[in-house]
Amino acid sequence: MGDPAGVGPEVLLKSYKKARAIQNLVAISDFDKIKSLAERYDVPLKKINHIDEAENFKDQLNILSLNYPRDFSPGKFDVENAASVIESIRIGTELCLKRKVSAMVTGPINKSILRSKGFKFSGHTDYIESLCECEKGTAMMMMLNRYIKIIPLTIHEPLNQISSKIKEQVIREKITLIISEIKKYFHSIPKIAVLGFNPHAGENGQIGNEEILEILPAILKFQRNNNCVVDGPFPADGFFGSKEYKNYDVTLAMYHDQALIPLKLLGFSDAINVTLGLPIIRTSPGHGTGIDIAKEYKADCNSFYQAILFAETMSTLISSRHTPISNA
Repeated sequence: MGDPAGVGPEVLLKSYKKARAIQNLVAISDFDKIKSLAERYDVPLKKINHIDEAENFKDQLNILSLNYPRDFSPGKFDVENAASVIESIRIGTELCLKRKVSAMVTGPINKSILRSKGFKFSGHTDYIESLCECEKGTAMMMMLNRYIKIIPLTIHEPLNQISSKIKEQVIREKITLIISEIKKYFHSIPKIAVLGFNPHAGENGQIGNEEILEILPAILKFQRNNNCVVDGPFPADGFFGSKEYKNYDVTLAMYHDQALIPLKLLGFSDAINVTLGLPIIRTSPGHGTGIDIAKEYKADCNSFYQAILFAETMSTLISSRHTPISNA
């Protein structure tokens, strides 16, 4: 559900109505505090205390009840609910690890609010990575919509610190993980494009040397690999402007906005986040809490709905071991 003050509860309920015919859904929330909003959208609820009690998924949204100290007040963050938001993520992850559920879809959170209650992570991705007891840096955020799949090498890093984190070894490890994960879910021989960091991809060292010293050497390590295609570094503006991304299965960007701006320009409402590199399936909508519009009850639920559908697709592929699917 994410932060109860944002649009998370709203898009959850709206998405349930669209997805209930094809997917069994259980929500982690406070039954008593989400009940009035559910009535607003004509969504019947059932309170459960254990996941095994969930039933009649098409007729009601099963709420695995978790106490939130304060009422859900759209448009107004309440730090007193932060610990429950964190706990909901932990519970969802645990249910996935124990194979009680096939996947989790997380709602948007406000990280600064959570940090006031001891949250020491940059976001969902590294927190879930920690809960899964994975090596730090294993989890990888892939953003996608119907047009593109794109992965930022660095995520929530200040721009003035990104250059120091662009290292050949880091890029090589990331590309290796991308190849493994993309082969698992999407393509047998993935085609990967790698973007440069500087304008014009450094222009042969005239505008920065990250491309020459770190990015290109990492790419060259994969040039003779018959299990993948890795090209670059591409100047980011030309790469997107010429629609070169259409020739690749996934694009590796160097930082957050380099990845997310083109993604959201191409298709904001259906953009979603998929966490790769974990022993569980986790997706989420590609937007934030929407705190500024939460009071209006007019949030577009399509991104959350698409996250549900994609989680189901990934789960089906893993359980059935079908041939990898094409681009979403």
